[in-house]
Amino acid sequence: MESNKQTLPSSYSPVGASIPVCPDVNMEAVFTSIGASLRARVSRYPVACKTKTNRRERGFSIVELLIVVVVALILSAMAIPSVVSITRSARNNADARGISAALNLARMRAAADFTHTRIYMNLTGNTYHLELWNKASACWQTDGDTNACTQSTSPVTALASGDTFGFGSISAGPTAATSSIAQAPLCTAGVAGASPGATTANTACIEFNSRCFPVDKTNTIVASDAAYITDNLKFYSAIAVPISGQPASYRYNGSSWAQF
Repeated sequence: MESNKQTLPSSYSPVGASIPVCPDVNMEAVFTSIGASLRARVSRYPVACKTKTNRRERGFSIVELLIVVVVALILSAMAIPSVVSITRSARNNADARGISAALNLARMRAAADFTHTRIYMNLTGNTYHLELWNKASACWQTDGDTNACTQSTSPVTALASGDTFGFGSISAGPTAATSSIAQAPLCTAGVAGASPGATTANTACIEFNSRCFPVDKTNTIVASDAAYITDNLKFYSAIAVPISGQPASYRYNGSSWAQF
């Protein structure tokens, strides 16, 4: 039997048409060309391609910086006077507490050493220190000093910067006993008693006997001793010593004294 198979030509295509063979294409070169073209287009319109992030990276303008500086200066101008006032008040109060603490220490030392003690205030130098009556040497000795008698080189405590001893134009003290306002009496060369000795100008002393009571130069118990401190502007403090000997600190509020 004769076969019906026919040999198909080599150019035969199943879909009825021949498939052309494409030449090799360098796709990397094609994409590189496209990228270069896109970059060229973007560079022609830089503003249109900026994002919010890019705009933020530009920082603040001069006007914005000037506004911030002006606001900071205004706030500083408002705050500085308050800070200065608070600082002066704190210094004044600290000085009052310091003298009050020294007075309490003087009372304890008087009882412990069975002698007279006093707080010596230099109204010109605006300093103070604790002294004990040295019975052996018959003189006042600064507490903590190696000298038997107080010397010009003996240690003292200075008031805070700007503070001085004084009460300005205030006419009355904080207690009934100090209604006639005045600093404590002048310091004497000797101990309170029959021969207190000469007084020293521009000083004020609050003296305690061995039983911790405040006394005057005749060794009489008193209730009118006080010390006044001011910053010479608006703040005033007082340390009053009643007959019991326990000091109390006061602050002047513009019309009256208030204990603190």
